[in-house]
Amino acid sequence: MTGPAPGKIRIPGVRVIIVAPGFHGEVRPEAYIHLKGYSRARVTHLDLEDPVLNEKLLPPGRSMYARIRGVVGGFRLDFSRYVDGLVLEVRSEALRGVLRPGEASIAYVGGKPGGIFVGFKKPFIQRLEEAARRITGNVS
Repeated sequence: MTGPAPGKIRIPGVRVIIVAPGFHGEVRPEAYIHLKGYSRARVTHLDLEDPVLNEKLLPPGRSMYARIRGVVGGFRLDFSRYVDGLVLEVRSEALRGVLRPGEASIAYVGGKPGGIFVGFKKPFIQRLEEAARRITGNVS
């Protein structure tokens, strides 16, 4: 589901830097932490909604795994396993700490109409849910 919906927590100020062979650009997608159990989400994940992400990375219905590494102020998704030199950097103060700088894992990335979603492993899902609580002010 694209756009606001129940259980989707809007993340302010997200920047996505795309580095691909023959292309380097930045988009400012609508970004949401989509919580498990709401609006058909089976697991908590990150939605990045901008059609450029479908054009430059993944069309709807396609998916792949990416290496993910924490960087200061966000994380980097490395798709060079599939396309040499293809990297996405997601930056947002609100996402700080989901992956700590240098921390690495694998993420599942899928295309959806109007953007992409990023699925994390369990420890990072818990941190993503903590970030959602911070954003909404529901820190308990």
